[in-house]
Formats: sequence, structure tokens, C-alpha cells
Amino acid sequence: MRTAAVVALIAAGLAACIGAALGRAPGHAPPWPQQQEPRAIDKQHRLPLAPVRAEKGLGERALARVRDIVAFGPRHPGSPGAARQLAYIEQALRAAGLAVQRDTWTDPKEQIVFTNLSATIPGKRKDRVLLGCHHDTKRTEGHPDPAHNFPFEGANDGGSAVALLLELAPVLAKTPREATLELVFFDGEESLDWLWNEAARALFGSRRYVRRHRDARLLDPGKEPPIAALLLLDMVGRTDLHLQEELHSTPLLRTILWSAAVACGHEAHVFRRAEAASDDHKPFLDAGIPAVDLIDLNGNPHWHTPDDTLGNLSSRSLQITADLVLTMLPEVERAYVLRKD
Repeated sequence: MRTAAVVALIAAGLAACIGAALGRAPGHAPPWPQQQEPRAIDKQHRLPLAPVRAEKGLGERALARVRDIVAFGPRHPGSPGAARQLAYIEQALRAAGLAVQRDTWTDPKEQIVFTNLSATIPGKRKDRVLLGCHHDTKRTEGHPDPAHNFPFEGANDGGSAVALLLELAPVLAKTPREATLELVFFDGEESLDWLWNEAARALFGSRRYVRRHRDARLLDPGKEPPIAALLLLDMVGRTDLHLQEELHSTPLLRTILWSAAVACGHEAHVFRRAEAASDDHKPFLDAGIPAVDLIDLNGNPHWHTPDDTLGNLSSRSLQITADLVLTMLPEVERAYVLRKD
């Protein structure tokens, strides 16, 4: 017992040091050592948020972008479709007046080339709020089990969040904010194995991003702006949209998401079910950075099947998700940037 206590104490000390180096917002402890299973929030506790509506037609334009993206074909790392999609993302961000950064690397173990893309929208402060998604699709070829090899559009799982962030980019770019916003498109979220296998061969892009941020903060905290919070989007366009309460996500951010849903009248599409999911927000949480996952996974019948197609997406679902993100952002700034003063 004493040994366990010492280990826990050391772990807590290391977590505090890393969190300080990363610029974690005060009062938000990292998720280790785990003391209890994550629990759902109290949905009776709602923040009085003002609804922010996405401009009319944004969802339709996002759906048109999904159509463009799906036409590139499979977009798993290293595929021709992935290269075409990267160029498409860059072009769209530049059209919104944003400078784009590529981070391309070869994983030494997998010998696969991955690429993360990011674009920054400066705010009054350097503290960053990240809006992220993964741009790769599940590889549905070359697996030992024939049942895992089939044509796959990845319209929702990959395509919907990419398209929505691209449509939100010009809206966000013209709105003055306190926080600096950064749009991040992660590569290699999907497991290279068919099974998840505890993310042993997955989350390549988000892990890379957090590692580089951690190292830069340790070397020169004044040069590398802190990350205040991450809002992650994953599968946000299904016709019967349901964003589950993802239980790994930071409770305050879950409360902000639920409050945004109530404010916008979208609560029927949010938090009907609660379940933890390992996604690109986990490396951020493990580094002590608050994060929330807007994900439609629990009860999604199209996930990793041939039915993840354009025909099962809805422009209204994309419009709803845009409302939620835009309504959340001012409160996220207040909670994680302004309260640091």
C-alpha cells in the first residue's frame, strides 16, 4: 500500500509539472491517477447561454463539401484520396484567408507517412482554443477477414467533420474573439488494425500534435502559446443525429455542450445516451488539457460499414452541429481563457 501511495504521489507530481508546462487552465486537474469511473453530468444544471445560430445554408454547403470529399475515394493514410483531400482542405482554408501549416512525418514503426494540417485565427490573446477533427478514413482493404474489406465512403466518419470545419472557417475568421482559434485536421485517427486494440495503432496525429506541443512548451513556454481547450468533432452529419455524452470529456465542457443544446433547442440530438469513447481528444486529456468530443458513435448503425454514405447524411444535422459549436465558443473562452486573469 505504501508503494502504491508513493507511485500515486509521484504520478500526481509529474502530472502537475506537465500540466503547468502545457499551460492548463487553473482548476482543471488531469485525469490521472483515476479515482473513480467517469460519470454523466447533471443535466438539470444548465448555463444561461445565448444561442448563436449558424448562417442559413451553412449545413447545405457543408454537405456539398462532403460530396466533394467522398469523390476522392478512400482516404486512409498514404492513399491517393488522402493526398487529394489534403490539397482540398488547404485550398479551402486559404480561400478563407487563413495560412495553413503542414506537419508531415513518417512513423518509425509503421513506416507510414502521416500529415496533420492546421490553421490559426488570431484573437486578442495568444491562448488557443482548438477545433479539431480527423481527416483519415478507416482502411477497409487488405484485412485478413474478408468481411472487413468493402467499398467505404466515410461520408460521416471523416467527411462530415472535415466539411463542417471548412465551412465554419470563414465564419470564425470574421468574428473578433478573445482567444486565438486553431483549426486542426488530424491524420491517422483510425486503427490500422480492424479492431481498436486499445489504440495501439491509432490516434497517430493527435498524439503527435500533443507531443510536439508539450516539447515546445517545455523548451520555451513564452514562444509556444498554451492550449486552453479542445473541441473535437467526429461523425456529426448523420440523418438521425445523436451526439452522445462522451464520458472521458471534461465535465465542464460537457455542461457547456449540453447548455448550448438547450439554448438552441437541439437537446433532442444531444446526450440521450452516455458512453466513453477513445478518440483524438484522449491524448489532450492525458496531458491535462480540457477537451470535449462531439461524437455520434453510440447507436450509430453506419459506423465502419458500407452504409456510411452520403445518402445517410443530412444538411440539417450539420447545421445543428454548427449551432452548437458557435454557441459553445463564447462560454469556452470565458471558462478557460478569461478566467485565467
